[in-house]
Amino acid sequence: MLVLGCSAPTPAEVTTPTAESISPVETEAISTNTPVPTTVPRFTIQADASFQPPLSALYAALYGDEQPVFVDSNADLIAAAVEGETFVPSSTQAVFLPGAALIAATDSADVLDFIAFAVSADGQQVLIEAGALPDVITLTDQAGNTVELAQPVRRVISSHGPTTALIYGVGAQDRLVAASYLGARDPAGAAAMERIDPRFPELAADDLFSQQNFNVEEAALRNPDLITTSARTQWLDVAAELDIPVFLFQAETPDLLKEAMLLAGQIFGPNTTAQAEAWVAYYESVIEAIAEHTAPLSDGERVRVLFTGTEPLRVASGEMYQTSIIELAGGVSVSAELTGYWNDVNLEQIATWNPDVIIVPPYGGASVEAITESPEWQILEAVQAGRVYRMPKLVVPWDTPAPDSVLGIIWMAQLLYPETVELDCAEQARYFYNTFYRYAITDEEVTALCTVQ
Repeated sequence: MLVLGCSAPTPAEVTTPTAESISPVETEAISTNTPVPTTVPRFTIQADASFQPPLSALYAALYGDEQPVFVDSNADLIAAAVEGETFVPSSTQAVFLPGAALIAATDSADVLDFIAFAVSADGQQVLIEAGALPDVITLTDQAGNTVELAQPVRRVISSHGPTTALIYGVGAQDRLVAASYLGARDPAGAAAMERIDPRFPELAADDLFSQQNFNVEEAALRNPDLITTSARTQWLDVAAELDIPVFLFQAETPDLLKEAMLLAGQIFGPNTTAQAEAWVAYYESVIEAIAEHTAPLSDGERVRVLFTGTEPLRVASGEMYQTSIIELAGGVSVSAELTGYWNDVNLEQIATWNPDVIIVPPYGGASVEAITESPEWQILEAVQAGRVYRMPKLVVPWDTPAPDSVLGIIWMAQLLYPETVELDCAEQARYFYNTFYRYAITDEEVTALCTVQ
């Protein structure tokens, strides 16, 4: 049985290469392919012969006339083939070529700077010029369009909040030049987003770029290489004036969300691809663990859940991701029969559904009190018993089709089946934000997120 926790929050089948996993040659020696340095090297590198030319190109680009020093063991930096299905994201290790990782064996600032450079847009350009990476890739977006993307993609406008979250989730936020942010319009969300990314105030551009509006003049000033947005965006013909690639995302189901993450990763290079694959493996392991814990429940034992929208009588349809969250958490969505997007219903219909639990979203002015303090809603047993809860968010609401939603599944599973589901919201929140956002979330933030309210 897989249990995700503080000591091992990642899937057991995911392996990460380490310095210890590579068999060193008994005698340490400087490679015959490298001139003997006349000064003390910044750091030494252990790498197979096939990795040495691209590493030399990166080293020369970063340090000018200096020459890298390759050794057969006890190196400061190791380049190794990635073993296993995915690579766990870390500031001390990164995938610089498909299937090839750089691993810091020391805490040297030069080593960490080199790793950061190798996976940056500038580093990608060096590897492209060295023939180690392609200069153009072709992908099919989630609207079925074939999109040709010159590499590296350096400057991106994201006009769709969930898509912006995808870009952060794969570690490509440094490529953004303007973005729409989901969950950052309220003061608390904006403050949290600025803690995650200090560039947020200069990047936030919801008034210029959204699903409904796109300011062509402002976009041209930012000189983007790529525009990302939702497949339901209304201004695609306007953006065509810029003659800039547009990539469309549509992630309203778990499978489409996984596909969206993988596509976002591929757009920006090998390291973001590896981070996307790591998130997908984590997401699948969470779903598998919860399914194992809730499998013994009969249909009659499963909790019936109503997910409301920005108004109490607006509810999620069966085609929306919120219904998937309920089902993946082991519950039953009472409004699953509805189609389309948000549906407006009456209280009589909700009374007929008779949900055991009601969830309200953390956006659009929705609140628990709008239901619990309404005399009309007191006809529901869930309201009388106080079983009305608010879905959490740090910035991105945990119910939306974005990377953070994996925590929404964990939170809801714990809420519905506290005696059955063994995943711990607090442990998993720490792991998620530290790993995929590179954000050292505080204990206070974790407590606020994982405390049911």
